Amino acid sequence: MAPSSSSNCRFQLPDECWETVFKHLTHHPHDHESLSLVSRHFFSLTNRIRTHLTISDRLLPHLPALLRRFPNLTSIKLPERRYFAGDINALLSQIASFDLPSLHSLDISYQHTFPSHGLRQFSQKFPTLKSLICSHTQPDLVLIAECFPNLKELNVSYTSLFSVTDLHVKALASGLKKLRKVDLSCFLDSSIFTFCQNWVFLEALVFSGNSFLSEIGIANAIRQRPQLRSLGVRRGNVTLELIDALVSLKDLTCLDLSYSSISDEALCALAEGGLPFTELSLQNCLGYGYCGISCLLRKCNNLQYLDLQGTEFLNDECVIELSLLLGNLNVVKLSGNENLTDLSLFTIMRNCPLITEIKMDSTGVGKLKLEEDCLVVNFHVKFLYLAQNKWLDDGSVTMLASVCPNLEMIDLTYCRRVSKGAIDILRRCCKIHQMNLAHLGCDLPLFRFQFRVNYEVPTLLVLNFSRCRISDEELSLISKSCYRLKELNLDYCDNITENGVKQVVKNCKQLRMVSLYGCEKVCSDVVAWMIFARPSLRKIGAPPQFHFADDSQQDLLLRRGCFVAL
Repeated sequence: MAPSSSSNCRFQLPDECWETVFKHLTHHPHDHESLSLVSRHFFSLTNRIRTHLTISDRLLPHLPALLRRFPNLTSIKLPERRYFAGDINALLSQIASFDLPSLHSLDISYQHTFPSHGLRQFSQKFPTLKSLICSHTQPDLVLIAECFPNLKELNVSYTSLFSVTDLHVKALASGLKKLRKVDLSCFLDSSIFTFCQNWVFLEALVFSGNSFLSEIGIANAIRQRPQLRSLGVRRGNVTLELIDALVSLKDLTCLDLSYSSISDEALCALAEGGLPFTELSLQNCLGYGYCGISCLLRKCNNLQYLDLQGTEFLNDECVIELSLLLGNLNVVKLSGNENLTDLSLFTIMRNCPLITEIKMDSTGVGKLKLEEDCLVVNFHVKFLYLAQNKWLDDGSVTMLASVCPNLEMIDLTYCRRVSKGAIDILRRCCKIHQMNLAHLGCDLPLFRFQFRVNYEVPTLLVLNFSRCRISDEELSLISKSCYRLKELNLDYCDNITENGVKQVVKNCKQLRMVSLYGCEKVCSDVVAWMIFARPSLRKIGAPPQFHFADDSQQDLLLRRGCFVAL
């Protein structure tokens, strides 16, 4: 007997519960598509949980439909000028004609000219905009202050100093009273001091690439805002005067001094301040050594993010000792330090039990072989970036697979001695969803990636095989084992043909992107076949022989929902 309507009602979940479930089930907005096909109700719910939209040339014909479909968008990013031939002012005016009550963030970076007219219309519809990002452009600062008085975040980094006047400074200082986060690069000492005096709610301040500011000017300015929680001073000279101002910021948790010059004395003085750092970046900093960094880390008991990329003095012994101070670390970045080997990598996994992400590109990982029984399994590691490690080989990768069972992403780009070890990642890491294997095994002259496995890898969603020597046979096996692939990069895979591509398209029913740039043996006819055979495809990087016969062919393929990039 069918259940009555009243009994059905008892088992219906509120929409808020379904939205929570959907957010936990998916890794990317693209994953919502399969859910939206279940029912009209699910279609409506997935539309409501989409919050971000990046606009491109190919989306313009569909923009009105998209803005109606996703009523809860919170942020929109406009196309960069180099990728967009249209009128940015008209595009802003078009967006302003739609009802988007949740919209609070707009990104208009990398524009040749500032879209003043469009922004004025936009501000009339969205006067409560909270975030405006206009990096690498020349913004009208007076207009921004007039049109968006409720801004809490403003990014005007990498703009020209010479167009900033006292009028601009006064307008920003008096007009944007609610600012909490600012990224600047086009102001002098006096201007920054004025801003810090007036922006009483300021919590995060970043100076990006500003050679016109002095360290004394920055120090005087930040003393006006003792409640700062985040500070970035990039490409500067960190003097004791600046350190003295820093230690007065008792709530400072995030400090970024990338590409700056700082001494051991300055780091030790910073350590004495006892600031509650959770994030610290000294990427490519000069002037300090092990004494300074160890002194600072001994005082940072709750550090969760550490970036020491490009630190020349670091070696395995340093990392072993420093790791003992980093029990709460989640993310560490050590790329560009050639003296670091497997010992550093596996020591971090052992001594930092909460580590989830390790970035060690261009290091000596693989150079020092360790016994497997000396290693400790770390169930928290999810992301490993090991690109351009010339010593890394199959044995090292197999060992990584055994100690990182919950790995979700690995980057082995330009690991020229790795071949079959990549398969062990697929076999042992049951949560793997992204692998970058570009240029894999290119130092092994007879190597061909032999993807001969008899087990399924349903979690793998993104796979980059560009410039790998794989054949149609391997592609067929990939499509059978990794049948849930969404993105597949096969750029410059010289041995594949349309036969292998067709096998992938037939077996991977959720495929959204395939890139075939430089695949000389793939015929042009396969592109249209792919689009009609697999409706889920949204983008194809076309092989060299493909050309549109005319505009009508391009329009036809776009109407099928797929963009073909030449």
